[in-house]
Amino acid sequence: MKLFIAAGGTGGHVFPGISVADRFTAMSHDHEVVFIGTKGGIEDRVVPASGYRLIHVEARQFSGRNILYKFITITGLIKSIHDCINIIKRENPQAILGMGGFASVPMVIAGFLHKTPIFLHEQNVQPGLANKILAKYAKTIFISFEETRHYLGRARTILTGNPIRQSLKKPYAAEEKDYFGIFVFGGSRGARSINQAVVDLLNYISDYRDRIFIFHQTGIDDYEGVSSIYKDSGIRHEVFPFTDNMAYYYRHADLVISRSGASTIFELAYFKKPAILIPYPFSAGQHQWKNAIQVERIGGGHIIENSEANGERLFYAIKRLMDEPELLKTMGDNMGRLYIEDAEGLIIKGILNGIS
Repeated sequence: MKLFIAAGGTGGHVFPGISVADRFTAMSHDHEVVFIGTKGGIEDRVVPASGYRLIHVEARQFSGRNILYKFITITGLIKSIHDCINIIKRENPQAILGMGGFASVPMVIAGFLHKTPIFLHEQNVQPGLANKILAKYAKTIFISFEETRHYLGRARTILTGNPIRQSLKKPYAAEEKDYFGIFVFGGSRGARSINQAVVDLLNYISDYRDRIFIFHQTGIDDYEGVSSIYKDSGIRHEVFPFTDNMAYYYRHADLVISRSGASTIFELAYFKKPAILIPYPFSAGQHQWKNAIQVERIGGGHIIENSEANGERLFYAIKRLMDEPELLKTMGDNMGRLYIEDAEGLIIKGILNGIS
């Protein structure tokens, strides 16, 4: 069976798609996955590196632009749908899984027109514009949060959770540590506002320098400046621009400070890590804010708005959790409630049942 996975633009769409592909191809030598994406997106790098073929299509974002841009986008979309129909005729996939985002739009519409079974996965609490548009074409929409059902009307939904990278799930031996670990990151490219807030935090935690160890992924742009400030702080730390070993830092953290994209939320849930969430204020449809609200509602994390993130706010939130270890543990357990075991398997089962 050949499965198309339409995913691109951001790691939040692509990495869950790769997790599904890995599980699907491991099930049978007769299973094949082909990714559909755009030139220049993250998929251009990570999909071939993961061992999968990538077919490029033309696609661009629709929202937040002027009328001329939208006209050009629609014109390009019509051409791209035609190109995608030709790709489907040539490749003959038995199903198409759209992971959301503008990169999935032309292939999903083309698949519907060609009568190829369509399935969608929605990572966030509130569906993005692409999945809202595409929902009417799908046999099934796989959702990460129970609350997402309220946004999708009569569409057929299955709660699967969000697939996380297999590299995070490797077994490990627990290690003794003599510190309260804080893992800070703002995504692979970093987040300047989070970096600045944590640098400011260093001014407040000098009395806790013997208890705290900060692991801080800064992104490339801020690495030199942030690293130099840590060197003079007296706080135990490990500062790095990027890491491929997120699992190591999750395991050594008692608390995480991060954005609230869906991939991050479900990684936190897998590791049962309480978090201080600083939602990215410019995420489409404020989806990071809505993800964070869901986490705070179940008691798994604490939200600080991006505009209010500073050292003082962080200090008092951290101090409370350091002083109340039972609260910290409860928050971690609550975060873990979001995790759904074997999201990839549930998605694949839904696809196979949907085409049988």
